[in-house]
Amino acid sequence: MNKARIVKTADNGFDKFRVFLLGLGHFTVDVYANLLPPLLPLFKQMYNLSYAAAAGLTSTFAVTSTLIQPIFGYIADRYGKKWIAALGVAWISVLMCLLGIAPGYAAIVAIVAFAGLGSAMFHPQGAAMVPKVSGDHKGVGVSIFSAGGSLGYSVMPLIAVMIVGWFGLRSLPLLIFPGLIVSYMLYRYAPDMEEDCRKSHIDLGQVLQEMGRVKAPLATLVTVVSLRAWVCSGMITFIPLYFALHFKNWTFMGHDLSLVAPGITLFIFLISNAIGGIIGGGASDKYGKKPVLVTAFFASLPFFYLAFTSPDALVWPFIAIAGGFIYAAYPGTVLQAQEMLPRTQGMAGGLILGFANGVGGLLVLLTGVISDHFGIFTGVMSLIGIAALAAFLSLAVPGDKALQAKVEAIEVPQAR
Repeated sequence: MNKARIVKTADNGFDKFRVFLLGLGHFTVDVYANLLPPLLPLFKQMYNLSYAAAAGLTSTFAVTSTLIQPIFGYIADRYGKKWIAALGVAWISVLMCLLGIAPGYAAIVAIVAFAGLGSAMFHPQGAAMVPKVSGDHKGVGVSIFSAGGSLGYSVMPLIAVMIVGWFGLRSLPLLIFPGLIVSYMLYRYAPDMEEDCRKSHIDLGQVLQEMGRVKAPLATLVTVVSLRAWVCSGMITFIPLYFALHFKNWTFMGHDLSLVAPGITLFIFLISNAIGGIIGGGASDKYGKKPVLVTAFFASLPFFYLAFTSPDALVWPFIAIAGGFIYAAYPGTVLQAQEMLPRTQGMAGGLILGFANGVGGLLVLLTGVISDHFGIFTGVMSLIGIAALAAFLSLAVPGDKALQAKVEAIEVPQAR
């Protein structure tokens, strides 16, 4: 066996190359996954869409990209096939770029639906690989992996605005090739996990049994993450739509920035997600996952409100702070799920990165309906209300010591 491709486990320390490679894979997947939101104002104008119809595109992607991730999570735990993660990157890069030549709204819906499968393939397998190569710094490893996705999400609005502005919508297929390169790198250098999966052979019945033993804390955690995902997916969907109106006819030093400013706002929100995720991952290792989770949720609330009620460019510092706080809680929730399900970390990643985020993404459709009936400002304020609900519910998530005691109580009888 090629030694360069053997997994470095926790006993061998933090494998920087593979951790950053998996972060690059996450970056690439989420670059293409976030191609849709900055195009929503354009599609809304081209096809005269309602807010619900525009949000429906986001929800469609959420269903196929996230709700079915637990299935791929089970495959990751059972077989550990890294080519699935590599295929996911190639799949989403090709299909999402076809949005540039889609002939109509129905075609956009179909492309978005099929493209989401690429994200579903990558995330559980990638999330399962990260702890294997992070040694004793799992919080840092997961935060780097999460930050890769956030960075990908953040840069795509600017890339899309520039590419479409300079070369037109039909030039998007030119962006396919970077995704294919990263896909090959993952296939060639990502850690092999098949031997680990054979040693810890687990069938679907055992997966369900393990989930049943921690059903109460797991259900609470998944609910909290689903609500957070509703807020984040809603912000990603409605920031371009809301600020297209907020910055309408806005000029700076004689330059018309009304088309660029919504993309800049989304970029700032998402880049702060990445920074917040890195800080939150390190803070979770140092201070505990629950304290970071609760603090981050409550701290985000006033800044979200200020972001949507402040004039002109004052929006940007407030949206940056809110975005950093709301995402600081994310790495800890992934680790909490994996600690609850230590033998099925792919399934744990599928639940948090997939199912919970999918539920949140699907609920964005409800925000679209609210916006159509009561106005987009009311729709955005409803998202802040959901963030407040998630903050209070996060108080019920078990702390690190309580969770460790519960998991150990479950494992001791099994050992006997």
